[in-house]
Amino acid sequence: MDFKKLSAEIIASLIIVLRRFIFLIFTPYKTLRKISLEKDWSQILIIFFMVYLYFNFAYLLRESIFSPNLIFIIFLINFFFTCLFFYIISRFFNKETSFDSFVFSLTYSLFPTLVWFFGNSLFYFILPPPRRLTLGGKIFSIFFIAFSVSLLIWKLILFFLSIRFSSRLGFYKVFYFILLYLCFLIPLSILFYYLKIFRIPFI
Repeated sequence: MDFKKLSAEIIASLIIVLRRFIFLIFTPYKTLRKISLEKDWSQILIIFFMVYLYFNFAYLLRESIFSPNLIFIIFLINFFFTCLFFYIISRFFNKETSFDSFVFSLTYSLFPTLVWFFGNSLFYFILPPPRRLTLGGKIFSIFFIAFSVSLLIWKLILFFLSIRFSSRLGFYKVFYFILLYLCFLIPLSILFYYLKIFRIPFI
């Protein structure tokens, strides 16, 4: 493939990813419905590359016993296990369910996670702990809690819509699937915490 053509395609995919990032904030329902039908895999590579950059950035700020490459591989295994879990369980109710659809929609649902982890690392760099109980410290704590809660709500919305649009199933079935998934995620997250791989699950 011609290098200029390849570069143009990558830039076009990058623009699409950035636009959809904005649209996911204001119109998540409509945007995720389109994403669940997507076929451009370069968008997935771009978002995964952002995740890889974060792991390297975090390693520079707070050196871990595990290399960023290993943590990225663990993330990929966990991510594709999540996609496979929802794909398999959805197939029992809808034979038209597509594995690719789960990959695309769940990849885009990583944006709140990326924003929170990048933001948390920047706050660690700008205002490293311990943080005193001064007026400035209290204001920062309130801001950080509001920042975290808003991103958590956004994450929950995107995650739920991702499963619903990719599985093409109703509200109650999707809610039940997520509860089943938590039965695997919670013990796995505790294991990652004790192994000092992830203090907070990167999903």
